[in-house]
Amino acid sequence: MIGEFQKRAVVWSNDSERRSLALYLNGVVTPFISLEPGGYVGLWGVRGQVSAESIEIINNYNEPLKITGVEYKLPQNIRWNLEEIKPGFTYRLDVEDISAKSGEYTGHLIVRTDHPQKPEFVIVVNGFITDD
Repeated sequence: MIGEFQKRAVVWSNDSERRSLALYLNGVVTPFISLEPGGYVGLWGVRGQVSAESIEIINNYNEPLKITGVEYKLPQNIRWNLEEIKPGFTYRLDVEDISAKSGEYTGHLIVRTDHPQKPEFVIVVNGFITDD
């Protein structure tokens, strides 16, 4: 659950004057790390003309976090670049298609951090490349 929420629970008792009581809980859940516009990269288009996609990685924690590495298994299809925008808090990950031939591919980037509460997270990569 991410974002605002409201939950309701009913508690039953053996009290003859008040058999039930409704409890309400409201709040906001902020993720440890936000990915904008989301945790997905879609690279679609004509080979050699596919636009790069960018994901902003935002640390919502109150202490800095360092990205220590990125693993991926699509070296024949993509190239990535990570830039630190606001040290410890905001990064931009650019992903571009470098496919030598047309076709579809699916994979992921595993982004590793130095924080024990969020040592890694996954970004899904899909590509659909045509010849014309």
